[in-house]
Amino acid sequence: MPALGRTDSRLRMVAILLVFAVVAMAAGLRLGYWQVVASDELTAQIDEVKARSEADAQKVVRADIVDRDGVVLAKTSSFDKLVAYPDIIDPDDLDASVELLTALLDLNARKRLEYMETLTAGLEEGLQFVTLETKLTLAESEKVRDAMEDKLLPGYGLEAMDVRHYPRKGGEPGTSLASHILGFVRADGRGGEGVERYYDDELTTIDPALVDLATLEGTMVTLRGIEPEPLQLTVDASLQRAVEKELNTAYLANAAKSASALVMDPDTGAILAAASVPAYDAEDYAEIANDDIGTLRNRVFQDAYEPGSVMKIFTVTSALDLGLVTPDMVIKDQRQLEFWKYTVRNADHKSKGNLEVKDVIALSRNVATAKIARMLAPNNTQKAAKRLYRLWEKVGMTGRTDVDISGEATGSWFDPGEFQWAPVDLANRAFGQGVSVTLPQLARGFSTIINGGFKVHPHLVADGEQAELEPERVLKAKTAKQGREIAKHVTGSVPWYAKGSLIPGFEIGGKTGTAQIWDVKKGGWKERRFNHSFIGYVGGRDQEYVIAVRLEEPKPIKIEQGTIPLRIESYELFQMIARSTIKQMKMKRSKDPEAGLPILGTEAARKLTPDRSRAVKSVGKQASSRKKQAGTSQSTAEQATAEQAKAERATGKQVPAEQATGAQTATIERTIASAGAPPAGSAPADQGP
Repeated sequence: MPALGRTDSRLRMVAILLVFAVVAMAAGLRLGYWQVVASDELTAQIDEVKARSEADAQKVVRADIVDRDGVVLAKTSSFDKLVAYPDIIDPDDLDASVELLTALLDLNARKRLEYMETLTAGLEEGLQFVTLETKLTLAESEKVRDAMEDKLLPGYGLEAMDVRHYPRKGGEPGTSLASHILGFVRADGRGGEGVERYYDDELTTIDPALVDLATLEGTMVTLRGIEPEPLQLTVDASLQRAVEKELNTAYLANAAKSASALVMDPDTGAILAAASVPAYDAEDYAEIANDDIGTLRNRVFQDAYEPGSVMKIFTVTSALDLGLVTPDMVIKDQRQLEFWKYTVRNADHKSKGNLEVKDVIALSRNVATAKIARMLAPNNTQKAAKRLYRLWEKVGMTGRTDVDISGEATGSWFDPGEFQWAPVDLANRAFGQGVSVTLPQLARGFSTIINGGFKVHPHLVADGEQAELEPERVLKAKTAKQGREIAKHVTGSVPWYAKGSLIPGFEIGGKTGTAQIWDVKKGGWKERRFNHSFIGYVGGRDQEYVIAVRLEEPKPIKIEQGTIPLRIESYELFQMIARSTIKQMKMKRSKDPEAGLPILGTEAARKLTPDRSRAVKSVGKQASSRKKQAGTSQSTAEQATAEQAKAERATGKQVPAEQATGAQTATIERTIASAGAPPAGSAPADQGP
């Protein structure tokens, strides 16, 4: 039976209005009379509605929000509200009617008492209208409606009301999916946060076909007209839920204040997932706001934080772009370095001696990075600052990214055209202290390196204004390529990164960051509290995605000089999300058999035991062989035969030519999976006090 307040037939509306008319005129009026005049009364009511202002006569329809594949994430559902009209209820019938409602709705003693108190107060105060239930289930509505049709509940009514519904469960228990992306709809029908707020005008439609028919008793019947087109996001619902689950795991394991992550297509700026924990159920936003309003905060887009050593890769990229360094250029690392009257130190208070630039980043050396920053303009701090800031600006990290969601933060970048940088400011900002960044800014900047030098525009709506903006070249292709190779070197050369971030068969690159947190109230650094982050990418045959993660104030296992180990490190969280991305986006393995493997000759490769490293060495020989063959006249068929033979040596059995690459990758995957974990506390802290 269709619900009152939904799209009913004219005959159904007339019948319902007649029922309430009979109740209203029960004192002395005959049913037959109302059967005769009811149509006239209805006509008069419609004429009255038409006479109102257009704004009063029209209704707002709110469009659905769907994911990239059309999965519904937000919709407007109709629910019935149980109301009563005390002025037409016979007091002698009050107890009997409440008893009937108790049976129909399975009310407990407390709820029954609430009904009695509400109705009694309404009778005593002469109220015309009271609400008993704001949201009945469909089954409850059906029972109450049947009783009304049998004239067992005179003076009661059902009113339809629209409720914004978020039907998919989130990855964190008790939450709705993508709550921070979607936001919620306030009681007044306006978007409160997130996409609901940013696209509020686009989501709402004034439908002139929606007309209220007000009965004498105050009940409403709505005729629904148009159905607006849904708002389609770039978000993938399955990946979003997977990311939320992984974040919740890290959040709980590390006893963190929050955990957040963003997955973005570096070629288009389309955001596939964005989540922060703790999250909430968007349908209970009002209660959440009363309990802990901070839970409503969208930490992905609204939080700016000091990122730490993830910024080192941008400092080096600036020097690469100016032609001042190369990845293989040697820089002398020192335990500490004086910047006027300030001293910059490495987190471990040690020196690594002469290092290639790519190893400066891989080993996260503060002093060597500060030296590279000073190379941007020797003996001219302000000029060097402008050049570093110019790189941040070019890749789109300064200022808002203009992602289409409400409340995006700007970060703190201290434009040297407006602020004077001291020498120590240059050093600190070069390795990520003294600036603040948002995850979208970080993902956008890193994407510029990964996609070949193009600045993209992060966006959440598939056909929004941001989605229509074309990528803009801002870096030389050579610079971007060098930066990308350095990112791969970081994860492929350091043992703990290799163990915790690499995925055999998929290209992986990235950089960690650990930074102290400034306490604004106390005017000093928080004791033993840090932000841990990672910016990286995962690449397959035809797809690649940038992933940015942040752990806010996780509880370290211990803190020693240069080490701040966590139960789940930021790079391990990256790997967890990268694996989910591979699965949910159906990524295919890279054609490169060395993808996702430790780089031969590095400490990461040497960490493998001899019996388990043969496959890696075999792949290395293949790479060397391919280099020697480059420029020869060897035919495609001969190359295929050679690859097949090498695959057979790696696996110990015959492998069909078309399966050679896959067999190699599988062997390597088993090798890496069984490799020993680094010793506890071996992961270096990127920053110290």
